[in-house]
Amino acid sequence: MDFNQGRTETPDQNEDNSQNAEESSVSTHQSAEPEQPKPKTEDRKPFALPSIPVLQPITNKLKEYKRVIQITKKPDMEEFKTTVKASALGIAIIGAVGFIIAIIAQLLTT
Repeated sequence: MDFNQGRTETPDQNEDNSQNAEESSVSTHQSAEPEQPKPKTEDRKPFALPSIPVLQPITNKLKEYKRVIQITKKPDMEEFKTTVKASALGIAIIGAVGFIIAIIAQLLTT
């Protein structure tokens, strides 16, 4: 993301251009209310949660969740079928092992 889009190389030129733009807008319409200086984009801080030690683990976890959601994508049909096959095979193997253990336990108790 380019935050300097449309800006010149030196800050002095940017200030001159912004002052010229403000002067031209003021000259076209005079308002009775006093003009308040606008904060420069460099002076504004991005929104951040307060640094409270109790909330720090929660905010870290939320940042991790946000990162995971940003990098995930919807699988295509081939990838989905492969995942379903692998999951079904794993379930079948675990079920077979459990069934064999149940049969062995029944044979030993009788």
